[in-house]
Amino acid sequence: MELLPVLAPILFVVVFLFIFVLVYFYNKRKERERMQAMQGVAGQLRWNFAADAPMNMIAGLENFHLFNQGHSKQIRNFMYGEANGVKAAVFDYIYVVGSGKNRTTHYQTVTYVEPANLRVPYFSLRPEGFFTKVLSAFGYQDIDFGQRPEFSKQYLLRGQDEMAIRQTFNDQLLSFFETYQGTCVDAGNNQLFVFRTNYRCAPQEVQNQLALALNIFNLLPRY
Repeated sequence: MELLPVLAPILFVVVFLFIFVLVYFYNKRKERERMQAMQGVAGQLRWNFAADAPMNMIAGLENFHLFNQGHSKQIRNFMYGEANGVKAAVFDYIYVVGSGKNRTTHYQTVTYVEPANLRVPYFSLRPEGFFTKVLSAFGYQDIDFGQRPEFSKQYLLRGQDEMAIRQTFNDQLLSFFETYQGTCVDAGNNQLFVFRTNYRCAPQEVQNQLALALNIFNLLPRY
């Protein structure tokens, strides 16, 4: 009985390490299965595929809000090719915010299109939450549209050239985003990134995500 107080901390460490190892290998297996499934989708699309890709795989990522957050950034399951004659890609993007006990890892699947005939001002569109509503009340930029109160309630829209952004967000586009709540977009020039914060789509959803990005592109005005 006297050994129990001595052995208890050791047993706790052993159990903790055992659970940690189990979780680690389970996650590794799930990631491998996801990679294989995403590679299969790329094959169906007749696209190229890379399990891991460098951050410069797409030029100019530093110009967009999503890719300026956090650290330890990674691009995985990168598939790329053409869709309806438009250069496109779908990939998992991972980044980390904070460190230690405050460390949070963010995962999302991003759809990218790069139409040759697109020219839009740089903007960032995010679902509006309680925190951003409070910031807006204190002057944090949020471009609203009086004729579309539902869009303005749902979304935070930001960018340097407000006049050009207002011209870009025509009534059809505003109506579209009201329907597809929770959609995030970073765009500028002829680059368009579409995703949902902290959402990795299932492999069978990839083509739907690609169709969503192409629909948004088709609603954007040409310059």
